[in-house]
Amino acid sequence: MRIWYQSLGRLDAWGGYPAHLGAMIERARSAATEIVVNGTKRGIAEYHAALAHEAKGDVLHTLRRAVAEGADAFVIGNFFDIGLEEAREIAPFPVLGLGETSISLSHFMGQSYGLICPNAKYAARLEKRLRADRLDARLAGVAVLDMPRLTAMGDAFDDADARARLLHAIEQAVERDLGAAEVVVPAGGVVMALMDKAGVTRFGNGAPVLNGIAGLVAMAEASVGLARLQGGTFTSRHLSHARPDPQQRTRIAELYGPDIFPHWTP
Repeated sequence: MRIWYQSLGRLDAWGGYPAHLGAMIERARSAATEIVVNGTKRGIAEYHAALAHEAKGDVLHTLRRAVAEGADAFVIGNFFDIGLEEAREIAPFPVLGLGETSISLSHFMGQSYGLICPNAKYAARLEKRLRADRLDARLAGVAVLDMPRLTAMGDAFDDADARARLLHAIEQAVERDLGAAEVVVPAGGVVMALMDKAGVTRFGNGAPVLNGIAGLVAMAEASVGLARLQGGTFTSRHLSHARPDPQQRTRIAELYGPDIFPHWTP
């Protein structure tokens, strides 16, 4: 099994995060699974709408590479799930996003979940997305940090003092805002990896911390297995993720290129 893990971060801009991300993925994967980890050339702040728009193109470009290289699944390691809908329309295999998968897993763990967000704008845009996708039904609260420059969190992986300060800020925010949350979900791969680095698996009130990166890998493996059991069928091609009908294919290929929908399968 070969899974493509697409981070939306520039892997040389996040301090010790990429190395710890790789270690987490290695621990999470099954022995027979190969994980290809890929970053982007620009990604540092996709919680801004304009940058998220640009990042979609990066995701779809690498998705087509994953198809060409024989991947069995593609996962988007970004909590906003940038490019998820478009990727599902294109890909001939399961596509999962960190945000949707993490929230779904939190439902198996408790009746409500709370989010840890790096800053207020991040939180506002994420809550809008959750409402649009109807993922907010069990949202009990949002703990907001003061981290407008997300890459600054990378320092905490190599600097114990920086890590202690950030963890203290997280603990205070959770205590202040997430008392009603049965499960705490760090809203981003960097925060998830930081909690893992520090060995934090639950808070003082007993609420567990979801390791969404490990969950994403596990669910990708499960999705590939399920697709095989279902004769190769996973993503629905009825309505939302339907591809253009055969009568449109020639013209679409002329205008957009022959690889816009890899394999052109139903």
